Amino acid sequence: MAVTQLSSLNSLFNTIYDRALFVAREMNLMVGLVDNRSATGWMNRNVSIRPQITAVTVAETQDFAAPTTFGKTTQATITPGEVMAQVVLTDRDRETDPDGAQRDAELELGASVATKIDVDLASVFGSFGTDKGDGAGNAATISNFAAAVAVLRFNQALQYGVPSAVWHPYHWHDLWVELGQPAATYDFLDDMANEAMRNYYVSDWLKCRHFTSSNIAIDGSDDAVSGLFVRPAIMLDTRRPIRMEPERDASARAWELNVNAGYGYGITRDTLGVGFTADATEPA
Repeated sequence: MAVTQLSSLNSLFNTIYDRALFVAREMNLMVGLVDNRSATGWMNRNVSIRPQITAVTVAETQDFAAPTTFGKTTQATITPGEVMAQVVLTDRDRETDPDGAQRDAELELGASVATKIDVDLASVFGSFGTDKGDGAGNAATISNFAAAVAVLRFNQALQYGVPSAVWHPYHWHDLWVELGQPAATYDFLDDMANEAMRNYYVSDWLKCRHFTSSNIAIDGSDDAVSGLFVRPAIMLDTRRPIRMEPERDASARAWELNVNAGYGYGITRDTLGVGFTADATEPA
């Protein structure tokens, strides 16, 4: 018996295409946690620092003759550079694509530069002079996180505000797993551990703000470096904000969509941040 099926009609109708999807991106986090500066031009920024003055005990009639030279020395140098991305859309593509290719391209181009800035800022965690992580190949632990906090406190970093802990998601998972394992020594965690178990997140632990970022890179050995720092530890020096520039290529019947930005970044106060190297293998 001849049965008329859907396949009998396929040649008469266009294939249905769903709306184009964008690559998933991490939110832009680091810009809001670091020291933001800006300038005109492309010269290096030399970050200077004044010396610490130490008071000493003097005798009743002693004529003090040991003044501190209160000058400036270079603490860090920030070198700006440019980043950019480009999409070329032909007239035929723009005139045919039902999703609006140009609008989608502009959105993704802007996101690509924002992600690049975030990745660059997170990449400096490995350059802090102190690293209190559990080391390559080892899972992140609560005790080593506490050690990192202790270093910041000893370095008097808390005068600059509440520290931010930016964790690779797999490092945070290791801490979360440890929080969920009852132990006699963990009684002090109490409500904080309960909050983490319920929400997979805590906002205030050991007087630190906690964030996770997938923009922290994993190296070839499945290790990553998270960071604990206060705002003045890292600087973003913007020289040209993100800008979008279309350019017509008439001979190719196409449009170039160019996005670019100019900025420098780096550690400016090494003692105000601590790296945290640990294994970043995907959880089973």
